[in-house]
Amino acid sequence: MAVFNYKGLNYKGEVTVGFIEIDDKSGAISLLRDKGIFVTEITVEKGSVNKKPEEIGLVQGVQGKKGALSVNGIINGVTKSIKDTLFITLEKNPSQTDLATFIRQLASMVKAGIPLFDAINDIKSQIKNTVLKRAISNVLESIKEGASLSYAFKGYPKIFPNIVVSSVEAGEESGTLSSVLEKLAVYLEEKNALKKRIASALIYPLIMSAVGFSILFYIVVYIVPVISKIFKSMHHVLPLPTRIVLFVSYVFSHYFLILLILSVVVYLYLTSYFKTEKGRLRRDKFLLKIPLVGKFIILKDVNLFSQNLSTLLTSGVIITKAIRVASLNITNVVLKNALFDAQKSLEEGYGFAGPIEKSGLFPQIFVNMVRAGEKSGNLDEMLIVASNIIKNEIDFYVSSLTQMLEPIMVIVMGFVVGFIVIAIMLPIFEMSSLVK
Repeated sequence: MAVFNYKGLNYKGEVTVGFIEIDDKSGAISLLRDKGIFVTEITVEKGSVNKKPEEIGLVQGVQGKKGALSVNGIINGVTKSIKDTLFITLEKNPSQTDLATFIRQLASMVKAGIPLFDAINDIKSQIKNTVLKRAISNVLESIKEGASLSYAFKGYPKIFPNIVVSSVEAGEESGTLSSVLEKLAVYLEEKNALKKRIASALIYPLIMSAVGFSILFYIVVYIVPVISKIFKSMHHVLPLPTRIVLFVSYVFSHYFLILLILSVVVYLYLTSYFKTEKGRLRRDKFLLKIPLVGKFIILKDVNLFSQNLSTLLTSGVIITKAIRVASLNITNVVLKNALFDAQKSLEEGYGFAGPIEKSGLFPQIFVNMVRAGEKSGNLDEMLIVASNIIKNEIDFYVSSLTQMLEPIMVIVMGFVVGFIVIAIMLPIFEMSSLVK
């Protein structure tokens, strides 16, 4: 065993120093990295090699008295480990905006002639997200050890997606890293803007739905049971609509907890099932068959694929690999499988436009642009044209869908409330007619 003195950065970006007892230097660096400390300097303490822990009196970063094991050191070490674990668990993953901002800043600094290591190091001090900041610190460490930027990014697939890694790798090979980073930044910004437009368009319908169902729940659970006591005292056969409303009210007011537990169990089962290959395929096939929803999924995924593929081709990635990487970001398994099949067809020399048209899943404008790009040799430009057209169609589609949802929701809510009112009024009318 040996004791290593180290200096590094913690997850807050602060300088930290200490020492650790372990067999070798690489193990010390790995263990410290797992604890969220990114080593900048590390040296072995003289005379500590091959000594037993009792002779050293150190317990991973906490120094005790020589010849005795430090109990306070153990407690402090365990406490720090628990705090670090809780902190990492509660950390928020970087958003698309964080990644796009980082790529945009890096593109500007590399274009200005600033060395890559210095550029990333300067940007790191401006990053607020701790997960991204820690990843960038590790990327810097890898670059310092001689790794390429794309290789360093590969270690963090949840932060740097395949398109970023492949594009950067192509840019490094062709010597056009700055221009590739600029195109990546534009792509990420447009993708983020589209997500925000879709989310903002759906906010109002979602709020309306939540408020409407909350009101209905209150009526069914709290108002109807009070009225039902009056109906029970009538000793008269109630109309069918009234019996339906009373039954629903009884179930929700007496068995709500059971229904909630059953809903959670069904949700967990479906979530687990949809993680399997068979489950994902069935779910995505079903989603594509839903009117309006299926078309929206196709437009969204094809637009994303067009942007991805165009960015990769412009960066210098060969077309077969570009299609494979761009397909990995598609959310719908059915569309993804169709693109994989088209890639295999392309590798066999049958072209790309034919198989995607034969699948019958992709918009005709996308197929036409791909065919035109294959014939003219400027597929990347045709994909941008297709993406812009589909993007405009998505905006129009989302706007139209939002405008349709509002009256549909009003009609549905009006129908449900009207049904409840009629169900309550019918016995009253019958009672008044009996009195007459």
